[in-house]
Amino acid sequence: MITLFKFMSYLPLWLLHAQGWVLGWLAFVFSGVYRRRFVSHARLAGLSMSSWLAAVGESGKLVLELPRLWLGRPVSVFWDGAEHVDAALAF
Repeated sequence: MITLFKFMSYLPLWLLHAQGWVLGWLAFVFSGVYRRRFVSHARLAGLSMSSWLAAVGESGKLVLELPRLWLGRPVSVFWDGAEHVDAALAF
């Protein structure tokens, strides 16, 4: 499994997102338990059908981002306005 994760960590994020979207919908369509829980939780959260339908693909994208987050190369970060964070923490 670690080998698969290492391989996936080198893939571009757009490709992982595309595969994840498909994976999310496959899990939703073929797993009755997952589907019932997903819909039940969406209703409890008060989401409209259009909102939770979009969330089905997004949940798969979230899963396939993990190899990139855990094992991928670090993402460069540029902080603009770090003094605001320092000021908030000093408060």
